[in-house]
Amino acid sequence: MHRLGWLKFFLHFPQSSGVDTPVRGCRYISKERRNVQCVMTRKELSRPAISASRAAPRAAAKLAALARPETLAEAAYERIAQSLMDGAYVPGDRVASRAIAADLGISATPAREAILRLVSEGALELVNARIVAVPRLTPARLKEIYALRYSLEPMAAAEAAEKLADDDVRRLNRAQERMKAAYDRLDYRTVFSANREFHFCIYAAAKMPLALSFIRATWLRIGPTFRLLYPSLAVPTDAVRVHEVAIAAARSRDGKGLSDAIRSDLARGEALLARVISQT
Repeated sequence: MHRLGWLKFFLHFPQSSGVDTPVRGCRYISKERRNVQCVMTRKELSRPAISASRAAPRAAAKLAALARPETLAEAAYERIAQSLMDGAYVPGDRVASRAIAADLGISATPAREAILRLVSEGALELVNARIVAVPRLTPARLKEIYALRYSLEPMAAAEAAEKLADDDVRRLNRAQERMKAAYDRLDYRTVFSANREFHFCIYAAAKMPLALSFIRATWLRIGPTFRLLYPSLAVPTDAVRVHEVAIAAARSRDGKGLSDAIRSDLARGEALLARVISQT
């Protein structure tokens, strides 16, 4: 049986020819009758034959495959996530797709996709079918978040200490200076942004992507509440001092010293957040 779509035809050679010349792509059915069955695909019929000696192997690609570009929804997600960690929102704030779209200069659809992704991750909450808001931290949720932070962040810092490059230490210094200058001018958004850059520079150096994703998840949930600490509750010099200790440990690649500095920073933050939650 031949595949459907193949063309079949028969050629008849005269008995008197005495020639058994083979025909390309054909085979004999009966030698006495000199009947030859030729089976050719449409592909073979549509292009000239190429001898095996002339066929060349496929050349190696000259260009690397393109990485999939970031979609608008992914870009919007990252921007909203950073804003949550950087204190742009406080608990109870509504997050509307139209407002997000207008701020970012995009359509409502990618903004809505980004918001729903953050809802699915617990960083935002769906109040009803039409309202999405920043959730309020409860004492129980705060305890759970800090149980994770105490487990992950000092461990990541200890792991990162020996892997930090000189450029990483310089980044820590720049973030520290940016944070101090922002404190002086009461620019708390920049304070939060510089603080996030400082910590994640350390955690990223640990090369532990799963731990990093969980750390990021906890920051998404506490960023808005941290904003309530300023300007009345938090003492800027405390944060600056802890960071200086961390920088010294990072410079000397002291894993235990860096881990202890991060743990001290966590304890300071937890105590402040417990106070602000008890007042709301």
